[in-house]
Amino acid sequence: MAETLEKISTLSDMKALMAELQRLEQKFLYDFYGALQDFSSKKILPQLLAKKKITNVFISEKGTDIFKKVSVSKRYSVIVYDLESVDMNGLEFLAELEKNSDAKSRCKVIMAIPKLNSDAQMKLKQLGAASFVFKPIEAEALRLAFEKIGVVIPV
Repeated sequence: MAETLEKISTLSDMKALMAELQRLEQKFLYDFYGALQDFSSKKILPQLLAKKKITNVFISEKGTDIFKKVSVSKRYSVIVYDLESVDMNGLEFLAELEKNSDAKSRCKVIMAIPKLNSDAQMKLKQLGAASFVFKPIEAEALRLAFEKIGVVIPV
């Protein structure tokens, strides 16, 4: 440990160390899930995380697949969920998550939504959505949504 600290002599070194610690935290602390419908959205989440060498990502068009996985997982989960998912829409997903307090305590849900009015967003927030990203999803908007819930994906 002391040897590592001796190598940190500049602000740049410190920033590099902090970025690496954040990357490791995301890799080992969280699993990332995406219940996404459109082709471009399904590509953005894994691409954004792969740039940071985060590979624990599961993408499915079926919300039920995501719910099954997070229900049995004991790890923290970040879920990017399409409000308009076909087999289990975003409202149904949040309601099921609410019933499973163990899974709910480990999950942060970013809801992918069409541009809704603020009342609709408030309702989703009350149901448990931690953050939002507008569809079609853009990489920078997704990164900012992660940051908003405390999951920093370094640039």
